[in-house]
Amino acid sequence: MESVGEKLRQRRQVRGVTLEAVSRTTKLSRAVLTALEEDRLDDLAAPVYVRGFIRVYAEFLDLDAAELVLDHDATLARKKALEAEMELADSRTALPEYLRSGQAKPLSLSPATALLLFATAAIALAFVWSVSRRAKPVPIAARPLLQAPEPATATGPAAPVPTTRLGRSLPPLPGRATDGPAFGSRDSGGAEAPGRSLPRR
Repeated sequence: MESVGEKLRQRRQVRGVTLEAVSRTTKLSRAVLTALEEDRLDDLAAPVYVRGFIRVYAEFLDLDAAELVLDHDATLARKKALEAEMELADSRTALPEYLRSGQAKPLSLSPATALLLFATAAIALAFVWSVSRRAKPVPIAARPLLQAPEPATATGPAAPVPTTRLGRSLPPLPGRATDGPAFGSRDSGGAEAPGRSLPRR
């Protein structure tokens, strides 16, 4: 199957037209016309401009411009698919063999590494055990209970309550005369004043 560039070049050669003549008529540079005929699409501008170049060149050569644009789009799609497939193949080649085959490689440890991991785990467990043993809480039953202070009680003998015997007269204060007969004494008439009489000594 002929490419778009081959169809353009063969048509131009059949008509005996040079690239300079095509460039003067179509206003396309000779570099663009050469890139179209050699299918070097990467050397051209964006795809939308490439379609315009193909359309102008095909109309100058009396070719079906729409058909050539469709052929160009199909060629471009095939090229992109091929590039994507090649990138995927390169990425799979860069992977290790066990990843490319889909089988996970088992984890292997050297004896020295395994011994180091075991020793580290043993030290960590011993440290945690010693710390938890030191910080062991005291049971509630072993804690001393707070006792309320007992009320103070009198230890010595009770102080005697002074008592006075009724009927005993108090002695007169010195330097003061009594206004009347002392309580419980006899008056001048020999009669005993009312009240209890003091016992005779």
